[in-house]
Amino acid sequence: MKRIRITGGNLKGRSIQIMERHEARYTPSKVRKAIFDIIGSMEGKRVLDLFAGAGSFTIEALSRGAASGICVERDREMCALIRRNLESLSMAGFCEVLNMEAMRAIPFLYKKGFAYDIIFMDPPYDKKYVEATISLFRDHAVYSANTLLVVEHSKREVCGAQESGWKESVLTTRRYGDTCITILKLQRF
Repeated sequence: MKRIRITGGNLKGRSIQIMERHEARYTPSKVRKAIFDIIGSMEGKRVLDLFAGAGSFTIEALSRGAASGICVERDREMCALIRRNLESLSMAGFCEVLNMEAMRAIPFLYKKGFAYDIIFMDPPYDKKYVEATISLFRDHAVYSANTLLVVEHSKREVCGAQESGWKESVLTTRRYGDTCITILKLQRF
């Protein structure tokens, strides 16, 4: 198996395993580092990682001081990989791994009354998951007044949805080749 490095925090320089699959697309280290430079302090934050893959975003957040995380991934093998990575870094007690579709996880977490400070989503590119997932937040507010939504998406996709009863503010969009990172602040009217 291949490995990628953690770019900051108390685990900086350590690495996690990733699967070498043609359909898997991992956020490069320089892009992850750029995201955390923009977000700033992770101290005490609660993180939700949708379409988690190997869990690199959540593991990076925990390394940088996040209090807890939930990784949502539909692929059973990837969930097992996330758990192994968390165990190897002694972080299993700080992160829950949910083996389910992100579109099902949002209503599930909402019913449990969970709210997150940082929500990261990296869905498969060009499959309309970005718009569909963001629209779920309208009726399932798993966020608070200061929550940041970090969306990794294709340059061909538009990120953001304006629907009745809620709005979001795009704080920044950065492009890295075919990948765009858009950071939004979700807000209710």
